[in-house]
Amino acid sequence: MKQLLVVLAAGLFALVGANASLIPCSMGSVTSVVAGNSASPAFTCGTLTFDNFQVVGADGGAIGTVDINGASYDSVSGAVSLNLNPNLESSEDEGFLFEVTGGVTELDLALGGTDATVTERACSSPIPTTGPTAFLCPTGSMLGTVSDFSNDPSAPVFSANFASTSPIYIFKDIETGNGGPASVVGSGQLSELDQSFEVGGTVPEPVSLVLLGSGLLGLGLLRRRARKN
Repeated sequence: MKQLLVVLAAGLFALVGANASLIPCSMGSVTSVVAGNSASPAFTCGTLTFDNFQVVGADGGAIGTVDINGASYDSVSGAVSLNLNPNLESSEDEGFLFEVTGGVTELDLALGGTDATVTERACSSPIPTTGPTAFLCPTGSMLGTVSDFSNDPSAPVFSANFASTSPIYIFKDIETGNGGPASVVGSGQLSELDQSFEVGGTVPEPVSLVLLGSGLLGLGLLRRRARKN
């Protein structure tokens, strides 16, 4: 009987693990953020809500559009990932702002492209877009900052007391051919930027919860029967 209980328990945990997956999130009909356009996607993915996207300061011939190609969340960790296309060609520059509500513990960046650099700030207060402090965190609101470049093998991570700060405000300074480790004037392009947001806790999906509950109930009944025998 003990061997049967062990086999059932192993099968239960295998089933729960098998149901962990990346689940796409619906972002509605607006998936591009255009400089000077007030239309902005607002969507919830996992336990996080994203809102108030803006493209600012497009320079060097940049078209001033960032496409949100997709969003997904991990059904076990609750981490959310965004896939972005900044649409930058050689020696172009733009800023990208948005806010995240729901409690984030860690931010990860990963860039594709060629000779591209992103410098990112996370703040606990809204980030100004005009004046002498434009695109800087207001005094006392800096949560963290990080820089990354194309195909960096040590993708940077930064974390702070994000979980108790909600919403957090993000600013990305995205540029090509202007400061990477192998920067060459007139070079560079960036059409893919991935960012993940860790939430600091597990979020079991409904199917896993049902499997877990059913398995525990079955184990309890078998143990009870074994004691009676």
